[in-house]
Amino acid sequence: MIDPMNTKQLIKERTIEKQVTEMADAHCHLDLLGDAAEIAESIRYGVRTIVTNGVDTKSNMKAMELADNKNVFAMLGIDPEHAGVEDGELEFNIKIIRQNSARISGIGEIGLDYGKVREKVPVERQKSVFGALLDLAKELRLPVSVHSRDAIADVIHILEDKKMEMVHIHFFEGGVQQAKEVEKNGWLISVPPIDSSKRGKIIKEIAIDNIMAESDAPIVGATPRDVEKSIEIVAEAKRIEFKRAADLLTQNTKKFFRLQTKGMFMRY
Repeated sequence: MIDPMNTKQLIKERTIEKQVTEMADAHCHLDLLGDAAEIAESIRYGVRTIVTNGVDTKSNMKAMELADNKNVFAMLGIDPEHAGVEDGELEFNIKIIRQNSARISGIGEIGLDYGKVREKVPVERQKSVFGALLDLAKELRLPVSVHSRDAIADVIHILEDKKMEMVHIHFFEGGVQQAKEVEKNGWLISVPPIDSSKRGKIIKEIAIDNIMAESDAPIVGATPRDVEKSIEIVAEAKRIEFKRAADLLTQNTKKFFRLQTKGMFMRY
């Protein structure tokens, strides 16, 4: 018979373990959080590394404002939904990325979206902006965080064609075979806080060295704290303890984004 007191104690111990375990969120959008206090609360909770992504001019500037390069790190990019910007605005963002290349942690969010976004931004324009930002990342030797919706085959083809090395495909949508291609290229995927049998199978099939955890808050998770669920999904699929998964995924995130103290921003 299970002792209810022992069960309660075990649950308590596991809760405490999670709270004192360092976690990393490889992809979120802090500029969209309604309450800025949630950032500090997430850090206190144990999410000591948070990578926030810009998707347009406004969010790029906000990402730089929020980043302290101690706990919060900025990625700057133009995502598919905003790829239809005027060339002048695109060049302005490229200029900001160049000027802050020593301070930011990479270029993102960038990529392709063949879902509803293609009705707003033609595929060729998406590919043009994606390609320009990939070329910039290669020139500046910066990692990229890539968005792909209904476009994973083209995304992988373009990344391979450009011989990209430091690639993170967030909220990975592909199957096992495509995940294997990612692994073969030495790239990483990140797992969101949404469980599925397909996602579990992918996690089982590739090395944990090629995996990070993300909240994609507040779009998917509510706050970076929801990365805890992502870690649980990885831990369960890999049949390892939560703390072990958190440690490994945090190490992967810090290594991939080369997180360290950087210089000051040049905003204009």
